[in-house]
Amino acid sequence: MHHFWGLRQGSNLILSEEEARHARSVLRLNDGDPVRVLDGFGSAWDGPIRFVGKREAVVADALELPDYGMVSGHLHLYLAPTKNADRTEWLLEKAVEMGIHAVTLLECARSERKHLKHDRLVRVMQAACKQSQKGTLPQLNGPVAFSEAVAQCAADRKTIAALVEGSKSMFLPGELRASPEHSWAVFIGPEGDFTPAEVDEAQRAGFDLVHLGPHRLRTETAGLYAVAAFAQRSENV
Repeated sequence: MHHFWGLRQGSNLILSEEEARHARSVLRLNDGDPVRVLDGFGSAWDGPIRFVGKREAVVADALELPDYGMVSGHLHLYLAPTKNADRTEWLLEKAVEMGIHAVTLLECARSERKHLKHDRLVRVMQAACKQSQKGTLPQLNGPVAFSEAVAQCAADRKTIAALVEGSKSMFLPGELRASPEHSWAVFIGPEGDFTPAEVDEAQRAGFDLVHLGPHRLRTETAGLYAVAAFAQRSENV
């Protein structure tokens, strides 16, 4: 069944002009064809599509499928965007597919890119939700200054992934498996990593220093590693 994004109005779902055009012109759907519409807030809605004029479409009196594709737990990924915007988009796409709840873009001392097209990133995440059949669109925040993000972080377990010579760090997957029921925040730094001052600031704010294994990873790879470790933290969640 084809998936679309829609704005909920009672039991009706209104498709955007772009989604309506895709349904009519690309997929060649007809009035009455069954579709599934995501509202971004956790539910999917099934019903027949109806085209209104040339630019609009609606699914009326739709049947709700609550908690559609729900991802258990809570993972908030804090990420310094990569210099190459395509790499950040790729990470967000894969993170949504694997299961994530929120993303905050960070402005760090060594950040080479501090501005991204927020609307484009949301569209990338929406497409990933449709592809992976998830009814909840993860929250996308930022860019936010590193110090502000540290101060505002309210997860049960707050972690920062960084390479710090001479410092003892915890293995993130092991920590996730030990506390699968907790809400988690993982900070991933820019190319060049967090500065020692940033790591120190996070640790003074109650963050645990973690590592992601023996290999040096790119920013987007490190972010996806954290998401995959969260997804595999327990067979029972």
